[in-house]
Amino acid sequence: MNNALLRADLESLVGEQYVREHPTGYYIYGQQPLLSVAPGSLEEMAQTVARLAAEHVAIVPWGGGTQQRWGRPPSRPFAVLLTGRLNRILDYTPDDLTISVEAGMTLGALSAALAANGQMLPLDAPLPDRATIGGLLATAMDGPRRLGYGSARDLLIGIRVVEATGRISKAGGMVVKNVSGFDMMKLYLGSFGTLAIIASANFKLIPQPRSAASILCRAATPEPLWKLVNAIASSQLTPVAVEYLEGIDLADTPFALAVRSEGLAAAVERHVRDVTTFAAQVGVQAEPLRDEAHIRLWEAINDIPQTASVAADELVVRVTCLPAALSSVLAAARTAAQHATVSLQAVARATNGVAYLRVRGSVSQLHEWHTAVLQAAPQTMVLAAPTSLVDEVPAFGTQIANLEVMQRIKQEFDPENLLNPGRFVV
Repeated sequence: MNNALLRADLESLVGEQYVREHPTGYYIYGQQPLLSVAPGSLEEMAQTVARLAAEHVAIVPWGGGTQQRWGRPPSRPFAVLLTGRLNRILDYTPDDLTISVEAGMTLGALSAALAANGQMLPLDAPLPDRATIGGLLATAMDGPRRLGYGSARDLLIGIRVVEATGRISKAGGMVVKNVSGFDMMKLYLGSFGTLAIIASANFKLIPQPRSAASILCRAATPEPLWKLVNAIASSQLTPVAVEYLEGIDLADTPFALAVRSEGLAAAVERHVRDVTTFAAQVGVQAEPLRDEAHIRLWEAINDIPQTASVAADELVVRVTCLPAALSSVLAAARTAAQHATVSLQAVARATNGVAYLRVRGSVSQLHEWHTAVLQAAPQTMVLAAPTSLVDEVPAFGTQIANLEVMQRIKQEFDPENLLNPGRFVV
């Protein structure tokens, strides 16, 4: 590969100021990219990918960089393709409740644009002012309000991608019901940029709620909180989020449950009243939060799983299990933390079976804890780890469903393994 010629070609495509050799701001577990390229349009992205593919250069898509520690390090030298310049709204008619945006737009910027028309895309993510739409889709990041509104999978109605060869393709469109046959959009969700690079996405929107409030329930032990979760789930209440918190400073107690309600004022007040009553019945203290206190609580909860800033002795994982097994899995993680003498923090979608855990300790202690947790939750995924540990633990757990199918799809979409090589399960 002629590095000088490649750089000159890329500069002619995107502009000299948008190409850098050996950039310092994009390390992944100690690995520095060969170069970074920042295309400014869909066409520039496609041409950039085609040029890199012609030289067999591996490509790591990079949005806000908030989730680049997820999974494994790259398995070969790579170039970083930056999507930050692709940050525009492509199509938005508020009356249609749909929007199309480029992948480099941040969730925070999108939320601000929608708020001007009293609408929202009910996705939550850590560090929303940095996290990009493309990155959230590529990692299938979920948030607390998935209980009430669903995940990105439920809100996405169209997508445009650049394939490993530089070819542009799309799926879905700008109407809510527009898919017949196999829904290609779902292939790219959670694929870690290994099948194609997301260039833009279309979403269905909803009006902002007229009222919102939270109920923060505190306890000295987790057992009454899980009784409260069961009481809420068995009732006619429809909260948009029910989050279990453990070892989190914002709760001012070892264990807590945060319940979020949105909608008409009367419905929100019913949630406050009934959850408070359920909490009293199981011996739990409940505190209603509104306005700024409500907003600050959920901003803090959203940021708990962040991996953009991780201590050198910190391990962050995502646990997935059946909702009915979540309390026992978290109990196993707590017991393992005591045995390994590591600190533990947890935030969990209490009725969805998803939890994010942060632990701190020496490498050997973290390894011991992680091994024990895998026994209880084989699908535990590593989101961030000390560099000396990341190659020692299974990044995607010990039970990977449909692995053979994923390998065949990867071979079909990216036979030369150019897109995010080694970082995902395939």
